[in-house]
Amino acid sequence: MMDRRVVLHIGTMKTGTSFIQSVLGSNKADLAEAGVVFPGGFGVQARAVRDMLKLPRQPRRNRRRWGQLAEQVHAGDATAIFSMEFLSFAGEEQVPRLVEPFAGLDVRVVLTVRDQFRVLPAQWQTYTRNFGTDGWEDYLRHVQPSRMGSGRNTRAFRTFHRAQDIETILSRWSSVPGVSSVEVVTVPPSGAPREELWHRFCAAAGISGPDVSLDEVRDNESLGYASCDYLRRANVHLQDVAPRRYRKGMRPLASRVLVPLRAEETRPQLDQKAATYARTRNAEIRDLLTRGGHRLHGSLDDLPVPGDLTGYSTPITTPPHEQVLRAARAVWDDAASTVGVAEGSRPEGLDDLVADGTRLLRQANAWDG
Repeated sequence: MMDRRVVLHIGTMKTGTSFIQSVLGSNKADLAEAGVVFPGGFGVQARAVRDMLKLPRQPRRNRRRWGQLAEQVHAGDATAIFSMEFLSFAGEEQVPRLVEPFAGLDVRVVLTVRDQFRVLPAQWQTYTRNFGTDGWEDYLRHVQPSRMGSGRNTRAFRTFHRAQDIETILSRWSSVPGVSSVEVVTVPPSGAPREELWHRFCAAAGISGPDVSLDEVRDNESLGYASCDYLRRANVHLQDVAPRRYRKGMRPLASRVLVPLRAEETRPQLDQKAATYARTRNAEIRDLLTRGGHRLHGSLDDLPVPGDLTGYSTPITTPPHEQVLRAARAVWDDAASTVGVAEGSRPEGLDDLVADGTRLLRQANAWDG
């Protein structure tokens, strides 16, 4: 049996967290034999973390779930793993509150980081799937800090840097009493064996790589360029929908209707300005990890700093109009089928199709009720 330990996998976003969570959730029996537990499963952990991030409001209510999970850990004798990327959002006063319930145990923090060339398009997709309205080029310009300070008040800037401010995240979690170490895992490059990230995570968590099956493990379903562009257009008409109700309707819609279109859609590409920013961010993260003395699992080479960026000299182009139109038609057809509207009444133009499609989505999901 391993020493009793609590592992807090805090993200960041878009760094294989869903993969790690799926491995943990689908291999509970094998992990238990190796002395490892995933208390409550992802859903319970996610709700507990969201509650804790509301503090100091309603302290008794918002501490309850996290406290109950901590009690389970203290009552057991296994290594407990918590994996929820919103932990990386915790503010300076919230981090100690998350750690304190595990007093007396070995608390190890694991931070996964990813090549910023790959993070930028992944974060834009998350943005479009959560009310974001910026097109790809506007998004890239908004997330890059301006010398004049302009753009920092945009939703794109705030959400990107909240999720990817590695410096602040490491500083907050490294300085809190009760944390024995902060381990950093780099996400393997595209094309690496699927199990490599899991092996790196196990090394960082200090568990002896229990045999697990990846057969039931799911990766995050990603969308193509045109589908994301459709979503950001639709979001213009949905800003008044309650976030929880929006997610409840849009997540299954994306999986059911838009994910199948991905193979036939193009991918968003960086231009030279965005590539320069990604390279700079990778260099900054590499320097931070080198100076910070954190144990690294993976390689700094996973955060490339290429000297030649001429491959990014092509200006950004919008996704093909026909692909965006196809995504809009697919959503309209799905919503029309749900509410019983005849297919022959479908608008032709893209703007009208998006507007009428969101009207049907409101009916299908009872968003105006």
